[in-house]
Amino acid sequence: MITEKAPTHRAQQKREQILTAARRLFLQHGFADTSTEAIRIEAGVSKETLYRYYASKEELFTAVLRQLTLEHLPRPVEEMLPPLGNREAVQHALSKLAQELTSIMMQPEYLALLRVIIAETPRFPDVGTLFRATVPEQSLTYIVALLKQMRDQGVVADIDEEAAARMFIGSLLTYALLDGLLSTSSVPQKPSPERLAAIVELFLRAIA
Repeated sequence: MITEKAPTHRAQQKREQILTAARRLFLQHGFADTSTEAIRIEAGVSKETLYRYYASKEELFTAVLRQLTLEHLPRPVEEMLPPLGNREAVQHALSKLAQELTSIMMQPEYLALLRVIIAETPRFPDVGTLFRATVPEQSLTYIVALLKQMRDQGVVADIDEEAAARMFIGSLLTYALLDGLLSTSSVPQKPSPERLAAIVELFLRAIA
């Protein structure tokens, strides 16, 4: 059993070694100006090793996105739907999601990655597509599913779930934009739990 686990552990270490190098270079130089050869040299691995774990630069970029976003969630958002029977349960679910999303979005490395994506997307649309498939679409999917469950159980009225989900996400994105990307502070200031609770309360009033 030990001999079976050892290669897996070494493989995971090698993967992390490559991913750490890629993340550092993507954040420093952007997607376009970072080559797989530069990543290989930074990671200290052979070409064969690099391509064994990541077949392309796009795959590496996706892995970096996932590491800085979805891996911070405790489990896939589609598996996070709680049983909803009343307004209090809904409020708790949305408050928890708001805290998790703002914790992700206000990471300095996440904000740095956003700057890279904003700069690169006009020339490389695939970069924006890769980013969209992480936290933005995952979060919208979760909230839409949550709202449909709320509607089916009579907790809220019949509404446009996607429009409501975008309204909720948009309120959180203002912190990433105003207090993160456009802030002069070296340490992004996450919104307080009280502020997030107020956002959730206003959102529930709007869709009630």
